[in-house]
Amino acid sequence: MRRLARFVPSVAALLLLALLASSRIAVAASESTCVNGGQQNPDIAARKTALQQSPTQIGKRLELANLLEKAGCYDEAVHLLQEGQKYNPYNPTLLFSLRRARNMVKEEQYLEGIDQAEAGAKLNRKMERCTREREVAACDEVLSQQPNNTKILIAKGDALVKAHRPSEAWKSYTRASELAPNDTALTGKLQALRSQRQALLKRCTDGDGDAALQACKSVLVKGAPNEFETTVRMALLQQSTNQASQALDSYIAANSLRHGDKGVALAILALLQSTQRKDAIALAARGSSMVTLGRAHEALAPLRQAKALDPELPDIDQQIKTAEALARTESTVHKEQERLTQVAALSAATETIPEPQHFSNVAEPTRSN
Repeated sequence: MRRLARFVPSVAALLLLALLASSRIAVAASESTCVNGGQQNPDIAARKTALQQSPTQIGKRLELANLLEKAGCYDEAVHLLQEGQKYNPYNPTLLFSLRRARNMVKEEQYLEGIDQAEAGAKLNRKMERCTREREVAACDEVLSQQPNNTKILIAKGDALVKAHRPSEAWKSYTRASELAPNDTALTGKLQALRSQRQALLKRCTDGDGDAALQACKSVLVKGAPNEFETTVRMALLQQSTNQASQALDSYIAANSLRHGDKGVALAILALLQSTQRKDAIALAARGSSMVTLGRAHEALAPLRQAKALDPELPDIDQQIKTAEALARTESTVHKEQERLTQVAALSAATETIPEPQHFSNVAEPTRSN
């Protein structure tokens, strides 16, 4: 009997939890229905029109209230039934429907409170994982809801420093310093990170081998003024360590950052030749490099092949238009150069023809007349 007495309450608790969960799902579904379908439901619109014409008819009012409840619009149903009390103040059916609608509103508010409490608990757990366990992903989740939380921004910077990602940590610390400019501890973190970045940058520019390459990767920041130079330096270091494929990727990235660099263009063409890459990105890079080197007519074929492989490739249509325009200009210039060459050759040939000699019977005889 004691076991049964213990078992019954536990079963009751489980049933209550199941009921709350099902009610929560129903309320959530009804909320979306009310927003998306309640106001556009043709049956509800028709009942509202009919009730406006005959506001004293309780049947039409109850039908509309029932439709609103099915759509999850409980607040509107309560307002409608309360208004009906002016015309039918003591109708038991109306009072019963009003109590039921009010109960649904209370249940909805109760479940919303539970959801808010659960969301708050989850957010607190993520904050603990960010600040204590230095989990970058947890920090990002918190910042997605609280982007100006200085404490979390600093904790994210600490986590990134721990993960050997100083460039990203610098961004996080900088944003935190904008929100808390007088935080002395944060100022110390920024100074330490600045010294670390300077050392890494020197190793990147002056060093060699894998150590220098890793230093370049650490100091590379998207959007920074030296992003192009750092990317090119990475490509050179990758070439020096026989990482041709990685070097090609870096040169292509540098080319996308700054078009028109002939050194980058020559490196891309050389590495494409050695790696034999023919994917859309590689073909587009070949075409772009040809344009940079003044060979737009040769760029058209790889650019068009790149578009055929990947029509959504960024700026591919614009690159093709630019290459076509430059190719026409190159053709005109080439024809003009050929014309000038022919004119110059004809002029040179004319200058080499000797002038005709004139003879006279009057002049004194010489060896030539």
